[in-house]
Amino acid sequence: MHRHGPTLPYDTAWALIALHTAPDEAVVVRIWARENPDGPPGIHYDNWQELSPAEQERRHVWLQRHGRSPIQLLQLEASLILSAGLHVLDWSLPPERTTQWASALEPRSDDTPQP
Repeated sequence: MHRHGPTLPYDTAWALIALHTAPDEAVVVRIWARENPDGPPGIHYDNWQELSPAEQERRHVWLQRHGRSPIQLLQLEASLILSAGLHVLDWSLPPERTTQWASALEPRSDDTPQP
């Protein structure tokens, strides 16, 4: 698999999919995250300016098609990711589209109305 920018580790992706498909498995994810720390828990963002032009274009196309980053499409509450102890690297916003994409890429929290 060709990588253009920062990637999400496979095991973190597994944990996110587990939380998405089986929220009752949060205890298992917490135990795994405690035994395999990857950084401070929560959602963190990469730096758009450090991405290759190819990755920036790839993300523009994705955002135009899907309206959200792959992490945001899972619709996991930011508080769940934090409480599970996961360190998640999500996409930063394109500088010229920060206003356009801001609401789509904001981490969801328990008090955020769902569309």
